Amino acid sequence: MEMVTSEYIKSLNKDIKKFPNVFPITPDMKITHKGVSRLIMLERYATKDLEKKTLRENDMVVLTIKEDPKFPARGVGIIKEIDWGLHEGTVLVEEEFRGQLDDPEEAKTGIVTRNLDLIDKPLELFYEQIAKRNAKGLSDVETTKEKRQEWFEKFYHELVNMNFVPAGRVLYGAGTGNEVTYFNCYVMPFPNDSREGLAEHRREVMEIMSRGGGVGTNGSTLRPKNAIAKGVNGKSSGSVSWLDDIAKLTHLVEQGGSRRGAQMQMMADWHPDIIEFIISKMQNPRILQHIIATTKDKQIKIAAKNKLKFVPLTSKEKQTYESALKDTQLSKSVRKEIEKTLNDGGTYTVNNPDFLSGANISVTLTDEFMEAVEKNKKFALRFPDLDSYSKEEMRFYNENWHKYGDVREWESLGYKIKTYRTIKARELWNLINICATYSAEPGIFFIDNANNATNAKAYGQKVVATNPCGRHACLM
Repeated sequence: MEMVTSEYIKSLNKDIKKFPNVFPITPDMKITHKGVSRLIMLERYATKDLEKKTLRENDMVVLTIKEDPKFPARGVGIIKEIDWGLHEGTVLVEEEFRGQLDDPEEAKTGIVTRNLDLIDKPLELFYEQIAKRNAKGLSDVETTKEKRQEWFEKFYHELVNMNFVPAGRVLYGAGTGNEVTYFNCYVMPFPNDSREGLAEHRREVMEIMSRGGGVGTNGSTLRPKNAIAKGVNGKSSGSVSWLDDIAKLTHLVEQGGSRRGAQMQMMADWHPDIIEFIISKMQNPRILQHIIATTKDKQIKIAAKNKLKFVPLTSKEKQTYESALKDTQLSKSVRKEIEKTLNDGGTYTVNNPDFLSGANISVTLTDEFMEAVEKNKKFALRFPDLDSYSKEEMRFYNENWHKYGDVREWESLGYKIKTYRTIKARELWNLINICATYSAEPGIFFIDNANNATNAKAYGQKVVATNPCGRHACLM
């Protein structure tokens, strides 16, 4: 579908005059990209008329073509009609995006009607426009007009020839004047193990994500489930529940106007809540049943059972299944599935399927744990022994534990560590591998290797976690 005609460019350039940070389209501009690359450029990086003050019929738009709460699909089309009273627009969707349309009539004709909030008009249709905006945004820090022009030209040359392609947040934000981040991803410091510390961590995550940045968090400093909270004479709900609360921000915060949020959450292999953390995102009931049947570790069995949900058949459902078995036309696979359901007496699903769904998860593996795996030894799940700390020790814990975040370092300072239980290292290792194989979670991150190799040590720093950009590296 040819939408970028000379007449449309002429009309769009008139609209662009109302947006001082957008460069007009010139005859030398050629780069529009194709397929998914074009959609990503228009959807994520191009400046748009979000207020729709220039939106009119025959405009090229980016719109939500599939309204799925978790995985909405976007596409490109042309506005055919606007009903400002109903706040709706009728759009002819480009043919390559019609496969995402659920409604058969929409898929056939490509004509859809959507709320105007789901329709955006991109003002930058060519990559050269984005490159110029970026070059100006990056060169504007220079103190003289001559230097700004010099560095604008240098930046633009590198950008337009794709000798250097900035990160997505730079492409989106540089030169717009918007208060968004120029960094794609961040790693947060360990959260302080207190209500105030968690509230502050949550606030900072929300602030970063609202400006377009992804966030990595290591929750190993949070006290384990059922640990005593002396100040309120209660017990902790556990580190994993708090991480889930932070993960929910991904679904709540729109990222700088152009993409879904991203989080990476990590937990150390030595943390007492590590089993719950590893199993938390398993969505396959059969794998949970397999874990229950094969593991020799009691706590792993309990965690898998807690994740598994059984719904017994009603008498009517049982009769329906029994009647279905009498059908001689049933395939072997369907017959086998029905027989299994009848033998089980019901169906299996999972509890809390959305738990931690706002984040990728990974386990930080220590050399100590990997050695225990290799030698088939037991491994201690442990945490600072808060029950035995004096007021002075507790004060030091509240002020400093989150600066260390490692029970080995904490113990070397002379503070008592409590072993909550021991586990065969290979049982934990097998659990990680099974869950990673069948749910792609968790990843693994060799934290000691990272700290041994990083040059951050020269600055008195250490690797705490990785961010969402590094999530694929976690699996390597």
